[in-house]
Amino acid sequence: MRIKKADKAWLEFVRWCRGHGLKALPAHPWTLAAYARWCESRLKYPQIARNVIVIARAHLMACVPSPDRDPIVARTLSVMEERHRAPPLRAALFNLEPSCKPRIAKKRTPQKQDAEPAKRQASRPPRLLRTAPRLASRRPDTP
Repeated sequence: MRIKKADKAWLEFVRWCRGHGLKALPAHPWTLAAYARWCESRLKYPQIARNVIVIARAHLMACVPSPDRDPIVARTLSVMEERHRAPPLRAALFNLEPSCKPRIAKKRTPQKQDAEPAKRQASRPPRLLRTAPRLASRRPDTP
C-alpha cells in the first residue's frame, strides 16, 4: 500500500509536534509557523507551501479552525517566498566555468636570508598575557 505525499506531510508534521511537545490538532498558528521555518532548511518554498495546505486540509477535515489563515503564518510564508524568489546575496565562491584553468603555485625554496629570521623567532620566548599590571616608576619625592 502506497502512502500519499499529503499523508506523509501530515505525518511528518504530527511527528515534529510530538518531538517538540506541541499539539498537532488543533495546531496553534505559532506551531505551524515554527514548523514552516524548520522545514525551510530542508525543503524549498513550493514544497513547504504544499505541506501547509495539507495541514490546513487535515484541520478542516477534523472540523477545527485552520491555522493557515492566521497573520503569523501568512507573514512567515510571505517572507519565505520573498527569500525563495530573491537572488542569492553572495557571489559564487568558486568560478565553475570549464574554461578556467587552475593555477599551480611554484614551491619556493627557502634562502639563507629567509631562514635566519625564523631562527631568531624560534629562540624568543612566547609572549604571554600579564597576570598583574605593569608597575609604574615612582616619581621622586619633591619637597
